[in-house]
Amino acid sequence: MTFKPGARHLRIVVQAVFLIAFAGLFFGLAVERVPGRVASVLLALDPLTAIGVALADWTVPAWSWIGLVVLGATAVLGRFFCGWICPLGTLQQLVSWIAGPERRKLNKINRYRRWFSLKYVVLTVLLAWAALGADHLGWLDPIPLLHRAVAGGLRPLWFGGLTPGGWVAFGMLAAILLLSAWMPRFYCRAVCPLGALLGVVARLAPLRIRRTSDQGCSGCTLCLMACQGADEPLGDHRVSECHLCLNCLPACAESTLTYGLRRPSDPAPGLDVGRRRFLIAAVATAAVAPVLRATSGGSSRAADAIRPPGALDEAAFLARCITCGACSASCPTNVIVSDLGATGVEGLFTPVLKMRRGWCEPSCTRCGEVCPTGALAALAPESKQAIGGPAEVRIGTAFIERGRCLPWGMATPCIVCEEMCPTSPKAIRLEATTVKDRNGRDVPVQQPFVDPELCTGCGLCENRCPVGERAAIRVFSVGESRDPGNRMLAI
Repeated sequence: MTFKPGARHLRIVVQAVFLIAFAGLFFGLAVERVPGRVASVLLALDPLTAIGVALADWTVPAWSWIGLVVLGATAVLGRFFCGWICPLGTLQQLVSWIAGPERRKLNKINRYRRWFSLKYVVLTVLLAWAALGADHLGWLDPIPLLHRAVAGGLRPLWFGGLTPGGWVAFGMLAAILLLSAWMPRFYCRAVCPLGALLGVVARLAPLRIRRTSDQGCSGCTLCLMACQGADEPLGDHRVSECHLCLNCLPACAESTLTYGLRRPSDPAPGLDVGRRRFLIAAVATAAVAPVLRATSGGSSRAADAIRPPGALDEAAFLARCITCGACSASCPTNVIVSDLGATGVEGLFTPVLKMRRGWCEPSCTRCGEVCPTGALAALAPESKQAIGGPAEVRIGTAFIERGRCLPWGMATPCIVCEEMCPTSPKAIRLEATTVKDRNGRDVPVQQPFVDPELCTGCGLCENRCPVGERAAIRVFSVGESRDPGNRMLAI
């Protein structure tokens, strides 16, 4: 079985299709007509999604098994996912193509470097962290990283201002693309944990780039300059570094390169990373992880950090969340953002709600529908609505800061929070009274009170509060239904 040089053009077409599919499915996250699992299917194609959750939570979420199929295909075909499917890899390849080959040829930048083995250490650290109960593979996993960057850095340009987490996520993507202009697919070569995983599995592949003749190579280095990975087909084929871009096939002046079944005599270079380095990375992670968890406040959350509706308890949530940003991209009010600091190191890039940006619409359950790992459970709309009594699902409770509240502290009439409250009966009630202003005159006002049994924590009152900067009524996670321990009264 061999591939003709024309297969390279097929690869370009497939890459374009998947890049367009990524854009279409990303915008489909916010379209209710598109089934949630379909909109997030590219995230399910990522094998690290399934492996990370399996290690951290001992479960394989629905659809994540597709990633295991990709892993199995890699054991036969090689790293086809990197060269043909991954949209971040395609963007890097496009940037390096725009940068042009001449500068790379002059600086011999395309040669293999031993420090490319860094990605295997990154993979080891993240897998060890997942085995300890916190799945942070999404920080550097290319598909969640790209999703998060677009959701937090590009989408807000049209639908609201950028947040600190959005700036950082987009900055990571920008840095990756800029480095690709210097070295083709720098991230794939040196950092990407998914590439490292696929590289290890690809060593089993019977199909690979090989030479049809050991005597035909003239050492012209044309194949080396065409290579988008770190294979260096000029010498011993590094199957773990080959992205199957197939650029080397038409570049070979002697036509001695082909893609086909390996021969028993074909060399198999190692990974340039020894067992000792793997062991040191795993042990160091096991030692540091408890310290990071302690600096995150034990449960990895601050008191005012509110998770989206349907979130599992905090430990299970951190074990399943891959920080992909699908929930924030699907939110119609843009209240969901990537966290940067409020929930500590372990909660980096996880979704939290910022009520001054939006509110949790009582009838919306889209974030749970698109979550690819089940960190956010799919809910029925009525479970979030307090109609005729308390809601089944609550994300927090509103509290009034009387010193900032206009009727309470400023002798100024205001009933905005009560008017906005969507529950029935309303979780915010008003009591008419008379207060004195600074001149001693009586001012009739209606002072608000919150009924914690009816409040769902939707944040509409906080969002619409007319008090500038920090609202006079704010939602905190206390009273949330996902954590019985986070009760209103510590009894």
